[in-house]
Amino acid sequence: MKLTVNGDEHIHQGGGSIDALLKELGAKKEHTALMVNGTVVSSEDWNSTTLNENDEIEMLVFVGGG
Repeated sequence: MKLTVNGDEHIHQGGGSIDALLKELGAKKEHTALMVNGTVVSSEDWNSTTLNENDEIEMLVFVGGG
């Protein structure tokens, strides 16, 4: 399924959930926040939220440092 992730086209090969997308991208769930089509999706809903063709995903991955 074709998605836009942070402005770039991405062909999602997973099961269509946010959890599957994050696993596919190698993102650590505990350090990630995201929006689907402009709506913030709580991490508690990632496994049950179904992604659809042409969805726009904005993903922020937080990195610690000093």
